[in-house]
Amino acid sequence: MRNYVFDFTHSYKGDYPQLTYYDCSDIEGTRLFCDQQAEKQLKEMISKNGISGIHFIDSGDYHYITKLMIDFIHEPFDLVLIDHHTDMQSSIVGDMLSCGNWAKKALQNPFLHRLYLIGPSKHDLKSVEQNKVLSFSIEELEQGATIPLETKYPVYISIDKDVLDEKYAMTNWNQGDMSLGMLEDVLAHFLKNCEVIGIDICGDDPDIDDYPTYIKAERINNFSDDALYQTAMKILKRRQKK
Repeated sequence: MRNYVFDFTHSYKGDYPQLTYYDCSDIEGTRLFCDQQAEKQLKEMISKNGISGIHFIDSGDYHYITKLMIDFIHEPFDLVLIDHHTDMQSSIVGDMLSCGNWAKKALQNPFLHRLYLIGPSKHDLKSVEQNKVLSFSIEELEQGATIPLETKYPVYISIDKDVLDEKYAMTNWNQGDMSLGMLEDVLAHFLKNCEVIGIDICGDDPDIDDYPTYIKAERINNFSDDALYQTAMKILKRRQKK
């Protein structure tokens, strides 16, 4: 298991000394969309490091990296996506991979058995194609819905912190109103009951101009990142001992 950071916008700046750090700021063609050359470079980095462990992948602008991660899985698996958005838009620029369409493209993966889509609103989930998708809206979760684990396959977990209320994360996308405690509970639900291939976490705001807001965002985001990291590591280490 190797835990690492892909930093495209200098959002992390050594905040996580326990993780291997990669400065990706010089890779062109990466923000929002991923061109072919960037995809090649990123896949080379992923290939050298593997996908097991916990990975921080910068802001939601780079969430498509999850698609690149799961391309390395060559056995049946389930994808757990916890996000305020569905990330299932139609392609805008040709067939180019983007932060808005990567989950839709992931459904084409022949090894993907099921996509658990957790956190968007009921309204947004209406437009989601249901083939392979098991969805749970934020409204259902807030009403106490339990996510059934209808799987015998290992899972890859991807979290976009824009699913959180702004008290718990500050991102550059519109956000949901999930609490950090609820997100930790959902994460723990899968970690305790499934074999986990890997985890990635995105969600930050690299575009803040004024210093006081920047410091506030850094404090809030570092706290939620650390909480999710500690929750995951505690459960994973406990399971390894069994």
